[in-house]
Amino acid sequence: MDLSINLYEIPNRFGDPITQKINQLINSLTGIWFTEDVAEDTCKDLMFQDLLCAESDGQVTSFLVFTSSEGSISISLMGTDPRYHRKGIGSKLLLHLFEHVKKMGFNKSVVLTVPPSSKPLYQQTVQFYEKHGFKIEKEYTELWQSGTVQLVKILD
Repeated sequence: MDLSINLYEIPNRFGDPITQKINQLINSLTGIWFTEDVAEDTCKDLMFQDLLCAESDGQVTSFLVFTSSEGSISISLMGTDPRYHRKGIGSKLLLHLFEHVKKMGFNKSVVLTVPPSSKPLYQQTVQFYEKHGFKIEKEYTELWQSGTVQLVKILD
């Protein structure tokens, strides 16, 4: 598979068609990984946030939405087409993000996700981030409907 990783800076602000491709992928993951409001919220987020996409033959296989907050890189959303799960594409995308933001002077990355205690499927998500050096720093019961787990990685 010929895979490229591409950076799109605030794509929806400039009307980049990549936003439509991302929404198609999000919609295919809705009900399993994402709630109904994620596609619409992501369109709004992409007016202010950047996007990394793993692409093959014009198809988005995986994406990662990120921004900076309080001096750290915050991963807002990440998703991979189920046909490409367990092929290392999400890992390549995440490692590309780390290289990109370290060049810009960032040394910390943060991600919030659904706690596995409320949705067991998200144990896979937590394990994915832990495999890449993230550590659970805090759990919030008051965020989102099911609470939130905050994972942090110090970039070296």
